[in-house]
Amino acid sequence: MSGGNEHIVQMANDIGNFFRAESDRQLAIAGISNHINKFWTRRMRQKLLEYVQHGGNELDELPRAAVAHVTVAPPAQGAAIGAPAATAASK
Repeated sequence: MSGGNEHIVQMANDIGNFFRAESDRQLAIAGISNHINKFWTRRMRQKLLEYVQHGGNELDELPRAAVAHVTVAPPAQGAAIGAPAATAASK
């Protein structure tokens, strides 16, 4: 690994290990992505996404699957993670 990704990858794998106990794979993936989206800075999320785009060989399977649900932009103020964004028609 290069570019200082070791710490980001280790943290993502640690989160994946925590959620590995979840028997439902989709809930585990959602838990990982929700944690990353909620608690990681935009810069950390960006580094993780770039790492995966360049191969991401050291990232375990569950965190790798969760990356598909990680966003770089922060959620709208007051919005729940994973909730659909409010539209003008719904206001």
